[in-house]
Amino acid sequence: MCRMVGVVFSGEFPIDTLSDLRRVAQEGVVPDEVRRGHRDGWGVVSFANGSPRYVGRSFRPMHTDPSFDSALQDVQKLTAPNILIGHARAASKGDSRIENAHPFVIDGVVLAHNGTIYDLEAPEGMVPKGESDSELLAMILSQRYSEEGDLDKAIRTVISEDIANRRFTAAVLLASDGRTLFGYRDFAREDRASYYDLRMARCKDYVAFHQESLMGYPGEVTQVSKGELVSVSLDLSVRRRIPH
Repeated sequence: MCRMVGVVFSGEFPIDTLSDLRRVAQEGVVPDEVRRGHRDGWGVVSFANGSPRYVGRSFRPMHTDPSFDSALQDVQKLTAPNILIGHARAASKGDSRIENAHPFVIDGVVLAHNGTIYDLEAPEGMVPKGESDSELLAMILSQRYSEEGDLDKAIRTVISEDIANRRFTAAVLLASDGRTLFGYRDFAREDRASYYDLRMARCKDYVAFHQESLMGYPGEVTQVSKGELVSVSLDLSVRRRIPH
């Protein structure tokens, strides 16, 4: 169970998107839990010269971790156009270890995931560092990417061949190769639809995916539908479709 943001920006990075995520990490709702917050680690990934790099990553709670303050300073130095994915984790499988902190970066592909997908297996020759099903999914996506040579095709293949035929609570995904940011949303139970939400805010100099917001987003905000795949390019152009 997690909360995440993904931003494509053509000007100065909108720092409020991560400030909002930090508040959600402290106060956000977690189903079936009395205690609020997503406190089991965090990660922020962006790109430099087309290659992904961690701006910061930790097993500590985002809202109390001094290294997140350093990450906030570093993201303001990022050059545009660029893509950033941030994630705050509430563990459903695996302890609060840095190896389980999203986003996962494997062979140039970045993935953050909200939900649990059961019975995933690592591709042959790949060994996970943690216990998260999301890391296994990132490995599978990386393998599909190497086979397809295109992240759009790779994601659609993962959806149809690796997710659709398995039991899952949700597959809310943010993924990027540095050229395009993808957002996808699916969930199993209608009574959990509000938690497994994904929304997109289209603003002047950026487009942002987010799940839960305590500060609100400017611009036009729309919901990603169940089963919808949305892609945002570095020029902020948006494509929406239901993959088959």
